[in-house]
Amino acid sequence: MGKKVGKISTKRLTPSEFNELVQATKDPFFFSQFINVIHPVRGKVQFNLYDFQKSVLWQFLCHRFNIILKFRQAGVTELISMYCLWLAMYHPNKNIIIISINERVSKKVLRKIKYMYRNLPDHLRVDVVNGKGDELGTASEMEFANGSIITSVPTTEEAARSEAVSLLVIDEAAIVRWADKIWASSFPTLSTGGAAIVNSTPYGMGNWYHKTWVNAFTGGNGFNAIRLRWQMHPERDIAWYEQMAAAMGPRRTAQEIDGDFLTSGNSVFNLMDIRAIEEELSEHISDISMNGSLYVHKQPQKGQQFFIGGDVATGRSRDYSAFTLMDKYGEEYA
Repeated sequence: MGKKVGKISTKRLTPSEFNELVQATKDPFFFSQFINVIHPVRGKVQFNLYDFQKSVLWQFLCHRFNIILKFRQAGVTELISMYCLWLAMYHPNKNIIIISINERVSKKVLRKIKYMYRNLPDHLRVDVVNGKGDELGTASEMEFANGSIITSVPTTEEAARSEAVSLLVIDEAAIVRWADKIWASSFPTLSTGGAAIVNSTPYGMGNWYHKTWVNAFTGGNGFNAIRLRWQMHPERDIAWYEQMAAAMGPRRTAQEIDGDFLTSGNSVFNLMDIRAIEEELSEHISDISMNGSLYVHKQPQKGQQFFIGGDVATGRSRDYSAFTLMDKYGEEYA
């Protein structure tokens, strides 16, 4: 009969297996060596972390609140899934909640975690205690023998409300509805010691994710800002970028690959025109209230004439109204 150590079934571990178990519980980088994922082309592969992924994982350990601006196919979801599994199995009584844009995506994220768990060596696994028969947990939850729970749910106004959350993950936060309400309702419990990981590609300006990212980047809130660029990926080069740009078009490329807030979303004007104007803008000298949504580039002088140009939202909750204040010579003030 195998004996139990810390709720982990040792099953007569060899000295080598015991040493691996001890090191894995302490070190997520060591633990990652035992993780397998599904590659869209190569199938089952070992999850060998790239340097930029190692840097992100290190920041998870160093900072309680992290917000990530990423490019598509960066492996961030896999990295977060692995971190959640490590945290749940080797840290008792953790309540980890992952919020995704819809039910299909939330189930997909939990399937990634289950796949990682199933492919672990037996001596590194903590027993999953929920689920019927041979089923590993449920479609939305994995509960471990040490009292930790991973829950993956679609976004709702009530998601994470009244929960004592150890780690809150908001995936693709720029697209998640009610992200501001979810954060407002969950922060009181997080503030007592919990942590949060928010990640997304950009989708327009003015939403909760955009405001939170901008404030984090300028040091205006408690989030640690992590900016991932496609050039960080060792398997990406300019030929890959040009192939993606040709297939996706400028707007999708700006959003999914470049991580560009200004040219993401549903802007009316030509993207190249927007970028040309952006490059000519002076640095703003201050932002005034409105959660950093009003930027002042230059102080007005008495007797000047000004024009206001507006870009009005469609009213379908997919873009945002904006205005620009210029003098009659076209110099921007706000």
